[in-house]
Amino acid sequence: MKNHKAIISFVKIKDHELGDLAQNIVTKMTGNTAFPKPVPALTVVQTAIKEYADALTKCQDGNKLDTATKNAKRAVLEKHLAHLGNYVNNIAEGDLILLDSTGIPLTKLPEPIGILPAPTNFRVTDGDNPGEVCVQTDKVEKALTYVVVFATVPAPANIEDWHAKTFSSVKNWIAGLESGKKYIFKVAATSREANNYSSYNFSQRIERFVQ
Repeated sequence: MKNHKAIISFVKIKDHELGDLAQNIVTKMTGNTAFPKPVPALTVVQTAIKEYADALTKCQDGNKLDTATKNAKRAVLEKHLAHLGNYVNNIAEGDLILLDSTGIPLTKLPEPIGILPAPTNFRVTDGDNPGEVCVQTDKVEKALTYVVVFATVPAPANIEDWHAKTFSSVKNWIAGLESGKKYIFKVAATSREANNYSSYNFSQRIERFVQ
């Protein structure tokens, strides 16, 4: 199970927002007993904030050199904040209350998707070569992958005895089948939850002789 963490990358923070964000972090971490010895020291971060703010102000009506200086000062501030984020993560160990007390933005956890519905419009057609078929289905939103299970007819009662192939796209080819044999196919969309519990909603079954 994934836990929240303090972010350690600030590249997506806009120029005019970075200084205020960094200042809020310094303010919240100053005297914060949960984090007694910040790395780097908050005085170092405070100096970087001031230098960045000065460079940002100057580059607004400045030249290319001023912009380059601002970028360099930003890189220094981002590096200090990243180190501070690592320090916080090592101490907090996912404790949301401790993390929130620092002012550092937190990583977003992936939202649970659950067991996805069965794919629709599943098709099985001849492939280009003997012993090959093309399998295709309509897209299922939020699907991680698609798993096609198949077996010769009569199919085993236990699904674990069927063959299975996992694909990242909705159209794929299965080769190595026995020509002249009748097979049965079905497909399901996968998610993390479906994979964790081995629980899938399969499409309708399709029976087809393999050329």
